[in-house]
Amino acid sequence: MPRRTFVSRHGLLLAAAALGTVMTTPGTSTAKPGNRGYRMVWDDFAEGFRTEGEGARWFHVAGGPYRADDGIVTTRRGELSVRARGSHPVTGEPAFTQTIPAENPVGMPGSGDHAKFIAYTSHTASSGHPGFDAHEGYELLFETRLSGRTYGTAGHPFGDAVRDPEDDLRLSSAMMLTTDPETSVSFDFVVTNKRIYAWYGRPTFLRGQLGDYASFAHTVPLVARRPGDSHDFGIAYDRAAGVVRWLIDGEEHFRVDRIGHRLDRSTATLDEGGEETLVKPRQLNAGLGLLTLLDASWPTDKGLVRLSARKHTTYYRPSVGAPQEQTFADEDSTDAGRLFGQGAAVRLGSYRVTSRRSR
Repeated sequence: MPRRTFVSRHGLLLAAAALGTVMTTPGTSTAKPGNRGYRMVWDDFAEGFRTEGEGARWFHVAGGPYRADDGIVTTRRGELSVRARGSHPVTGEPAFTQTIPAENPVGMPGSGDHAKFIAYTSHTASSGHPGFDAHEGYELLFETRLSGRTYGTAGHPFGDAVRDPEDDLRLSSAMMLTTDPETSVSFDFVVTNKRIYAWYGRPTFLRGQLGDYASFAHTVPLVARRPGDSHDFGIAYDRAAGVVRWLIDGEEHFRVDRIGHRLDRSTATLDEGGEETLVKPRQLNAGLGLLTLLDASWPTDKGLVRLSARKHTTYYRPSVGAPQEQTFADEDSTDAGRLFGQGAAVRLGSYRVTSRRSR
């Protein structure tokens, strides 16, 4: 299984992208003033999956020589399928090939290793940021029918730091992503072979502009599942109310109502300190991804890999917070710790975007 190692001067972009934050600003479609209420099919994949050129409806997270495109894409009968690009040398199952070491010639943070395959819509909000406007008095809703599964996770080298490799999103996962590139908050669905999770976080990407805000991530278990299961996923944001909701098959399963603040520490999986501040995104963008989250700690409270060197990142123990620092099963971010034959695949139907009056 060939291994591709990438380094880039845009390391902070990659670190943020791994948790769903994108600062690139491509776009083939731009918000039109006055169109507050609508329902659209952003892409039904009838014409394939395009990420480059005029009219492309998606773009990959990219920086320097790195592109989060470690996947093989197929479309058929209105469905998009993505599987990890490589193949496990023994089983032949999908396996990731891209990785970013903690120490590299350009000094980028290694947490960019999260992002294996990430694509976001090419729409541009009226602010100029990637995404769709969140209007006061309206709820912005992203929907798709999604199925995903992971592969090769039993081959992990982390011992008792992993409780169940079939249900540990740190090892490998498929995701529906939403993010605000202006404030660096993300609200995602994460799928393992056994469960659907809500992911809520705020990476450190914009601290240079916005100050020492709280940087964290939470993992919240929602619904049990099997690898072949498909569900209708929806992520809805009401700007006026300051509420984000996670919907599965039309029913609300979780919500956040203090965006920018941590949740209960029982679900905390990453903590990089900072001061909690209330955030009110003007827009959200949406996408899909295959990721690993090896520097996270939930559910065992044990970090797996110190992806970013200490000079870039201070990891605090998420269950406790600063000043207690986190330790990791792999403190050196070894090649064998970052890639051990794991992979993932995701399949989804039409991607829909709705702006509707708030209830």
